[in-house]
Amino acid sequence: MCEKKFDLLDELRDITGAFEKEGIDYALVGGLAYSALVRSRATEDIDLLIDPQDWEKVKEILKGFGYEDLSEPMDFESIRMRRLVKLGEGESLMVDFLFADTDDFKAGIKQAIRVGRQNHSYNVAPPEVLIRLKEQRMSDIDKMDIDGLRRLLEDQES
Repeated sequence: MCEKKFDLLDELRDITGAFEKEGIDYALVGGLAYSALVRSRATEDIDLLIDPQDWEKVKEILKGFGYEDLSEPMDFESIRMRRLVKLGEGESLMVDFLFADTDDFKAGIKQAIRVGRQNHSYNVAPPEVLIRLKEQRMSDIDKMDIDGLRRLLEDQES
């Protein structure tokens, strides 16, 4: 028997489609945002920037798609994050929600870039905001992503 794996783009389409229907502003960040703006790279989760006031409504919407709130709040020095998880046969899919608490990150939602992929379009945070978010963590992947995003900005300026 073949296990059905979660498809990130299908999940992203369902989530962002529901957000748009319900009037929830968001911006895609993380690996999928990098893939949408620069080049495809492997990632295993979905990261979305949202207004913290929308959190309870977001949880309720995603509950309808099978997501559960199984994690404690993750609050760091410069960003607050919440995680919802969808469990399947031998796998799980995490969706991380970063709260746009500062003007800097609120601008990431307001200035989001509309990107189309596989007959669906969604909002992606601008490269400058993605860089600032990635600078908070600075993993090896974040460093490579920052380089790619800076090259994208340089190409846009020339």
